[in-house]
Amino acid sequence: MGYIKWTQFSEIEAFTTTRQNGVSKQPFDSFNQAFYVGDNADDVKHNRAQIYKDFRIRPLHLVTTHQSHSTVIAKVTSKNLGAGETSFESGVTGDALYTYDKNIALGIFHADCVPVFLYAKKAGLIAIIHAGQIGTLKGVTEKSVHYLIDKEGISADDIHAFLGPSLSFSHNIIDAEMKASVIALGEDYIHGLKETNGETFLDIPLINFIQLRNAGVPSLNITLSEFCTYENKDLFFSTKRNPLTGRHLSIIKFK
Repeated sequence: MGYIKWTQFSEIEAFTTTRQNGVSKQPFDSFNQAFYVGDNADDVKHNRAQIYKDFRIRPLHLVTTHQSHSTVIAKVTSKNLGAGETSFESGVTGDALYTYDKNIALGIFHADCVPVFLYAKKAGLIAIIHAGQIGTLKGVTEKSVHYLIDKEGISADDIHAFLGPSLSFSHNIIDAEMKASVIALGEDYIHGLKETNGETFLDIPLINFIQLRNAGVPSLNITLSEFCTYENKDLFFSTKRNPLTGRHLSIIKFK
């Protein structure tokens, strides 16, 4: 299984790579997509080439992020072709990308972080968000959707979302200091806290779901993946499980 796909819409392709069927060596075995983790660059390029072949993507037309757990969302046009092709640093600065361009694929890197795919069907817009724990607690998903509504005139009702494979709350134990910082963010974030047997867990996918709802996206328009990156070690990289490991690419594009 090379890809986990969001198949709700026939006119777009949206997927997350798994760790299978690539050429990278341990501990990046085997379908690592990131240059910045310490993997052999030629192996990463070989793995990327497989994606290009499988999804008919011209190499320079996959635009990826130079992400940093920020709340920056960037519009991608033909001027950005080639961004991220040869290095992480050459990607578009930000943690969320969107485009109207039918010839551009958008990609973000992650292991345990939540990839948030967005499709505004009537507007003809696609977007993708890198929502890790840090970015989520900064409100990256809610801020990104509000940006699309306010700056691009997108209707919230038109937005459909898929939260891809990520770390489930049952493997995300936090300490008292982190718990206090989450509580300080307010009620919406407190909903993401779960306690049992003296341990506190933080549900990042749930908080992103709440952020989508707060931005006006209807609940019926939101789908969550059933896959946990930590639990499925044969399918996914997980920095919670192995700090030195590979990264997936989550990609969205028009067909």
